[in-house]
Amino acid sequence: MQVVSNIPMMIAGMMKKFTELQNPETVSRAVAVALQPEIRNRIHVEGKNSQGGEIGTYDNTYLKLRQTKYNRTSDSTVIASLTRQLENSYTTKPTEKGYTIGFTSPGSEEKVKHLEEKYGTIWALTDGESEMVKLVAEDMATKLLNG
Repeated sequence: MQVVSNIPMMIAGMMKKFTELQNPETVSRAVAVALQPEIRNRIHVEGKNSQGGEIGTYDNTYLKLRQTKYNRTSDSTVIASLTRQLENSYTTKPTEKGYTIGFTSPGSEEKVKHLEEKYGTIWALTDGESEMVKLVAEDMATKLLNG
């Protein structure tokens, strides 16, 4: 009596899944795509830094300029947004090790550097965002292994 088994096919399928899981692009891209709107909202809507506190407050002269020339609100909370160029230039970019969140506009990186020199760490991940990285990575791994 001959025994027929699908074990070699199952092992090959699992090896393919493990190979895909080892691909740094698979998980890092999912993480970057998930985090991008979270970071944008935290900084440019809520005005929060990487520690969860306010980025800072605009001085009265700058606040008036924002209101009159750019039709922005009277809220003095720094949201790193005047023309919206910076907040609209977020993108998911490939790197040597996977994907990251970057900017489409070359001037945006200079703005980020200036803002962090003035107000402290803004674009580093918060504890909650770091936790989100783990959750998205675990979810992606589960989907790959069970899919």
